[in-house]
Amino acid sequence: MNESVPYFQDKEFNMPVTTFVSMILAVIAASGMTVWAMAEFGVLKVLPALIAVGLLVRWGLTHVPGDDEPA
Repeated sequence: MNESVPYFQDKEFNMPVTTFVSMILAVIAASGMTVWAMAEFGVLKVLPALIAVGLLVRWGLTHVPGDDEPA
């Protein structure tokens, strides 16, 4: 088995329209809440929370080694 070729390289995945629209709406809602929070509470109180959320997302999206090898 060639380890240099990713498993999903030649496969095509179609995202459902509802998932795509939900992602777009979530981004718009999050940006609106960010603008509102900065206007309401100030940048110095909101910025640490944004940094913490960004680091949490970065940690959650880190690469996890494949676990689909035979035992």
